[in-house]
Amino acid sequence: MSQTLEGLRLWVTRPSQQAVGLITLLNEAGAEAVAMPLLEIAPAADPASLVAALANLAQFDLAIFVSPSALDAVFAQLPQWPKDLPIAVVGPGSERRAKELGVEQIICPSSQFDSEGLLLEPAMQNLQNKKIVIFRGNGGRELLPKALQEQGAQITLISAYQRQPPHFDLARLNAELAAGCDGIVISSSEAAQHLFQLAGDGALQALQSRIYFVPHPRIAESLIALGAKQIELTDAGDNGILRGLHQHFTHPR
Repeated sequence: MSQTLEGLRLWVTRPSQQAVGLITLLNEAGAEAVAMPLLEIAPAADPASLVAALANLAQFDLAIFVSPSALDAVFAQLPQWPKDLPIAVVGPGSERRAKELGVEQIICPSSQFDSEGLLLEPAMQNLQNKKIVIFRGNGGRELLPKALQEQGAQITLISAYQRQPPHFDLARLNAELAAGCDGIVISSSEAAQHLFQLAGDGALQALQSRIYFVPHPRIAESLIALGAKQIELTDAGDNGILRGLHQHFTHPR
């Protein structure tokens, strides 16, 4: 797909730590990829609970990581992951990061990359009385822990990091809009909320008229509720998003 996105100016709104791979792919395809992180990742507000969980990993039968940020936060505190402790993740980005970190036993959905998809995996059945730790950010969806508890699993929830609003302001947003924007990649509903809250009245119409590329229907629904008119659903992961962009810009409907 080299140079297939030549001349396009595309915003990548992932947290800075997660955006590098996609930005590299977009630049290699000829686009100008603009880092516009709509979420910032910060250390956990209560690090003591994370430290305690990591000190007692041997008690768990399974560890679930909801994002690459959760993996990075946990592995920053560990010299090595226990080889006999499997992990579960919800998408290809987390799976790739887990492999980079040396994890050998990884459960990941084969197609539906979300909590619902993970719960359908054969390895996520028959978990009664199993001890499971879930590493996530502050808050988050409750579907996964609730469903596992209903199976009879014993769940420990650990906030491994915090998601915070972006550091850039309305002046930066207006400047980037004025410089041109051919598409915006949004990877979470929370990020979409931050973007439109930041806009206020002045930039709202400009944002609503832009085209958004999202890897999950739930993000598309959030954008529709915010007034976005053009939304393209892509596959998950960096390569999936790149394929979606390529399809849109080289094979317009």
